[in-house]
Amino acid sequence: MEERQAQNVLTQILFSALNAERAFVPEFINKDTLAPLYRVAKKHDIAQVLSSFVHSNKIEVPSELSEKLQMEEFVAVYRNEQLKYAFDEICAAFNEAEIAFVPLKGVVIRPYYPDENMRTSCDIDILVREDELDSAVECLKGKGFTCGEKGFHDVSLYSPNKVHLELHFNLCENIPTLDKVLKNAWEYAERVEKSRYAFRDEFFVFHIFSHMAYHFSAGGCGIRSLMDIWIMEHKMGLHFSSAAPLLSEAGLYMFADKMRDIAEKCFSENAKDEFSERVLSYIFSGGVYGSEENQIAVNKTKSESTLMYALKRLFLPYRAMAVSYPVLVKAPYLLPFCWVARWIRVIFDGKSRRVLSELAYANNISDDSISEMKEICSQLGL
Repeated sequence: MEERQAQNVLTQILFSALNAERAFVPEFINKDTLAPLYRVAKKHDIAQVLSSFVHSNKIEVPSELSEKLQMEEFVAVYRNEQLKYAFDEICAAFNEAEIAFVPLKGVVIRPYYPDENMRTSCDIDILVREDELDSAVECLKGKGFTCGEKGFHDVSLYSPNKVHLELHFNLCENIPTLDKVLKNAWEYAERVEKSRYAFRDEFFVFHIFSHMAYHFSAGGCGIRSLMDIWIMEHKMGLHFSSAAPLLSEAGLYMFADKMRDIAEKCFSENAKDEFSERVLSYIFSGGVYGSEENQIAVNKTKSESTLMYALKRLFLPYRAMAVSYPVLVKAPYLLPFCWVARWIRVIFDGKSRRVLSELAYANNISDDSISEMKEICSQLGL
């Protein structure tokens, strides 16, 4: 099964699942073509949706693959139950300690899916005020959570049942056009119960699209992002136009408009045009979190030559470096020293071969691929 055919079949299956309809089963979905479909679905963490579709439509499946598909459904249920339990623990802890918090993204959207298990996630995202971060961390550690690394905008914690929590103390993505809106997140938060807050509709929508744009530019955002957009509008009643002023301020209105249109073509009309097919190819090729190849293609569109690309990768700009080296936020003059530290880490962590492979890929990427990527980014306003 060709890649384009696989993505079309999977979007048709997702259309069926989101609309709670039994889809027409094309003749070419059979025991021989299910294996490549499974690989793509697995890459996007929607294999449980494929499994449900296959079994509800009584499609013949080789025994080995059937076991894998059934396991995907079981694991999806288990993961979601673990996430919900950990989320309830976090909410109770913060309410008890009177620490204001805002649940983010998937944990808010998931209950609106026809089946919550369709929308799996590998972590929980929650925002707290920066001046309450230490108290929030200590509160959770007192409940058995373990603390991991602190990044540019979040601290990683792990519940006793190993669920990953990204505890955000800001929502900034280190991209000035986005951050001038994202830095004001708490201005759009309203208390819903005890210490729990929720974003007003316009900011919730804006945050979903801004996070999607960030990942799209970094190699891909996964098909679940389009599913979330469709759910947000059709099940939550939140239209992207409600966030128009914020999206325009951040330079994302065109991106949001196009992505909303593609989500509609996939999951409402079940009919796509040439541009949406191209964007979907990029999204499907990247998996849930994007791919290094996609990221290289996007970055190469901004460089005149492989040499310029190499120099930009060698001397990452301040904004990118601050993500890995948060000390730069308060001490930007340390940038040259952080460059050196990064080079040393690459060498001694055994990543030099990966760097050489990246440069070789950048050097060999075709002009046609670069041109297509430039056109996609241009039409999306990125």
